[in-house]
Amino acid sequence: MLTKTLRKLASSRKALAIPVTYLILFASLIAIISVTYGFAITKISAKGALLKASVARQNMQALDDAARSVAWSFAASKTIYMEDCGGIFKTQPNAKSLIINLTDEETFSHVVFNSSVGKAFYELEASMESQEGTFVRGNSQTIINQSAYTMTQLYFARGDSAQQLVLCYRPMATVLAAGTSNGKPLNLIRIYIISLSPSDMLTISGSFHLKVSALNITSTVQLFEFNSSVSSLALKAVSENAQSTVWLPIESTTEGAVVSLETLVCNIKIQRVNP
Repeated sequence: MLTKTLRKLASSRKALAIPVTYLILFASLIAIISVTYGFAITKISAKGALLKASVARQNMQALDDAARSVAWSFAASKTIYMEDCGGIFKTQPNAKSLIINLTDEETFSHVVFNSSVGKAFYELEASMESQEGTFVRGNSQTIINQSAYTMTQLYFARGDSAQQLVLCYRPMATVLAAGTSNGKPLNLIRIYIISLSPSDMLTISGSFHLKVSALNITSTVQLFEFNSSVSSLALKAVSENAQSTVWLPIESTTEGAVVSLETLVCNIKIQRVNP
């Protein structure tokens, strides 16, 4: 009797082991599928965000190309198409404060420009991997003195609620010896500035057209006379808590030098238009 009972118990355990094994395998399979699905969705989402960021880069590069093509040409304009990239395009005409100071770093210092130059940017999807500080065009210098460098600054930055792809422009300085004035060597310094401040205040999503126009060029001339020898002068530019300095060589004698500084501002307007 005991032997029969033990045999039945053994048989029942074997019979129970088969569905339990299948249940464990099924649960394991479901877990693997869930993990794989979640991983695939994450990858697809990341690739989608990268693709949209790539479209945003192409849009902003097209906007920069348009702005630079009309800059310094009176009344020139160009219309471009901005493809939907899933982000929000904005302009802030009163943003990007710029202060430029002319100094010898010893006894002389004078603010030659203090105003906002504006910026345009995309607010990108939050799911995109951070590229904060990465420059698509230009670099972090706030002022340049070599024509080999672009005045464009196109870069990724951290916004209040989302990552941004920002387009703005930095000043460029040149210097040229131009004869004499009052018996002293005359040096002509020019500062070139592209300002987006005349732009409309925009907040746009989806696909749209923009018109980029060069409204005018304003010129301001300031004269500085030095009564002792000066070999170089510095232009310091401060913009949004970033600062850079460029040194310009100055023709001078023991009696000093004269510096004529001209600030040229090209005012560019960005506005939305119907195709």
